Parts: sequence; C-alpha cells; structure tokens
Amino acid sequence: MSFHLEKRTLYTLLVDYMAQQGQLVEQAAQQRAALEDIEALIDFALYQADIAIDADAANRISRVGLAWLDYAQAHPDNPQGYAEKAKTTLESTATPTRK
Repeated sequence: MSFHLEKRTLYTLLVDYMAQQGQLVEQAAQQRAALEDIEALIDFALYQADIAIDADAANRISRVGLAWLDYAQAHPDNPQGYAEKAKTTLESTATPTRK
C-alpha cells in the first residue's frame, strides 16, 4: 500500500497558516497580526506543519502573506486572486525540510 504525502512548500505553509487565522477579508486585522508575528509563524511551521524554517523563510512568507492580505482588502470580491503570484514567489526558493 502506498500513499502520497502533500508536497510542503513555503506557499503551502502560508496557505495553512492563513487558513488557521480565518478569512482574508473578514478577519483582516487578525491575519495581519499573525503574519507579522515571525516567531509564531516559525512555531506553526515546526509544531503544526512538521517542517523547519528559518527566520529568513518566515520573513519571506510574512511579506508575501501581507501582500496577499493587501490584495484581498483591495479586491474583496476576489481575495484569492493573489494566490498564483504568492505561489510563484514562494516556490522559487528551496523547499522546507520535514523535521
């Protein structure tokens, strides 16, 4: 029997982290606070997503997440419209490692 583990990237980590915080538009303040908390992002990656990231990776995730949040605020009818740009930006670097 085989099974497939989801490929973990900085993008999938961002999506999971943001999903934990609530909706992009409705919980914008909560999303912003979470995305600005680098230590919480590193802890989430390690303890909830089972991947280790350093502060540089967490900062990249934070910057892209905040840009996505700004996009969502400007385009509340299509908050997911930034997803492809976020994915392209974050997946242009090395994949995080499982602990």
